[in-house]
Amino acid sequence: MNAGDLVKMYEFSFGAINRNLDGLSHTESVVLPPSGNCLNWVLGHVVSARGFLLTLTGGTPVLTAAQAEPYKRGSSSGMIDGLLDLATLRGLLSDSQQQLIPALAAMSDEALARAVPEPYNRPPLTGSLVEAFSRLHYHESYHNGQIGLLRRIAGKEGAIR
Repeated sequence: MNAGDLVKMYEFSFGAINRNLDGLSHTESVVLPPSGNCLNWVLGHVVSARGFLLTLTGGTPVLTAAQAEPYKRGSSSGMIDGLLDLATLRGLLSDSQQQLIPALAAMSDEALARAVPEPYNRPPLTGSLVEAFSRLHYHESYHNGQIGLLRRIAGKEGAIR
């Protein structure tokens, strides 16, 4: 896998996320499923994870530490206090994409083969940067599927057919 492959993967994911978000209001984004987190939380979690990805490419996360706090793994399911407005999250997702694509595209095969630096080199992000970027893409894809289902729970038709 090379930088071009990663760019294509993250471009496809970004497009799918945006299709799943089209036509949703903030109120619909905080509809709670019977179990688990609302769509807003899942999207914020994706944006937060992209911050880590940006860090590994030498960039800067788009969420501040305070903004990212409610979206951390293990935060309470069913909590909507402290979540950002959906429009703000969508803007931050777009900002992350604008940083991420050129950063990935600029990475040489040699750079992608480097080990994940300390202190980030811990399971599941061990090995090379390209392996870490692939695992982070899987993480994003997993949550993208959840966003599609949470869209339906909020009362919208599926956006990807």
